[in-house]
Amino acid sequence: MQLFEFSSHSFRNLSLNPVSFGAGVTLITGGNAQGKTNVLEAVALLCGQRSFRGAISGDMARGGERFAIEGVIEGRRGSERIAVTWSREEGRAFSRAGKPAGFREISQLAPAVFLAPEHRELVTGSPSARRRFLDRLVLGLKPAAGDDLVRYAAALRERNALLARLKSGAAARAGELEAWTEELVVAGSAVRRHRIAALASWERDFRDQARGAGGDFADIEVVYTGGGDAAEEMRKACERLASLERRRGYTLAGPHRDDLVWKRRGRELATEASSGEIARTVALAKLAEWKSVARAVEEQPLFGADDFDAGLSDASVEEFFEMLPREAAVLLTTAAPAARWSRRAVAVLEVRCGSVAAPRALRAVGSGQAVR
Repeated sequence: MQLFEFSSHSFRNLSLNPVSFGAGVTLITGGNAQGKTNVLEAVALLCGQRSFRGAISGDMARGGERFAIEGVIEGRRGSERIAVTWSREEGRAFSRAGKPAGFREISQLAPAVFLAPEHRELVTGSPSARRRFLDRLVLGLKPAAGDDLVRYAAALRERNALLARLKSGAAARAGELEAWTEELVVAGSAVRRHRIAALASWERDFRDQARGAGGDFADIEVVYTGGGDAAEEMRKACERLASLERRRGYTLAGPHRDDLVWKRRGRELATEASSGEIARTVALAKLAEWKSVARAVEEQPLFGADDFDAGLSDASVEEFFEMLPREAAVLLTTAAPAARWSRRAVAVLEVRCGSVAAPRALRAVGSGQAVR
């Protein structure tokens, strides 16, 4: 998938001027707080994703009321104009060729994978960060699975609200808790089924990436701690925890409690790996995600990396460039001078105070110096 251009209105500090892109690696450069990450974040939202910084929509809107982002993409379905808008009154909305569209439809049209320093939480952060990674992977490989994710979230929300009322002493209608429990079980077992399938695809690519990195990376393994995908297994877990849930007032069994555990030779990776090793492990994980999504959608997703060289040695950065997808649209932000990595790029965009200069072409994609 190629992103040819995008423009934004009232999104963080970005100007109204359209930004142009092309195939191959584009470096997005500039000093601190100039808007480099904002450009990449805007692209992520346009592709149907959430902020990789975990920002809420109101914080991304200049003035806190509304923003709009639109762009032109080209994939195997041809050229498309897509847009995302947000307002405090109406929330988030997508469009395709000027007509309303859902975020899953946009995700299919604009497949993309993003890597940011915040993603180191995949190894060092809370289980919720790893569950977000899992569910983003699920959506990338099978957008239709989003229906089950939404269904489970709704069942969990309603069941938790009911349990909270029961804890406070309120009464429930006959069979109400049982009905929400069954809805939770059916949707939850589907979510686990999607996660297990997505992980199986991703793990093959991650193992290949880790072996290619050599050394201790080849010994890293990832274990999903959730139960199986059988509805009966989850149903029994809910029955076993029923009295405790009533006392606590919230749901204790289900995919919202699952986790991914990163290990190396039987030990927790977060406790023994250096910060550089963690940064590189996360990069390997995201490149593996890109490969899995590309295989599933049968086209090359866009790949974006924010502060891609932060925390990496020069040797690790060179290896990162070697692993980048060939001739895909790749957007890399860096605070380093453009000259440092320009031999690895086909174009440079410089950002100053939210304004993006016209791209400066360095070479044609596929020339001798282009990224492999």
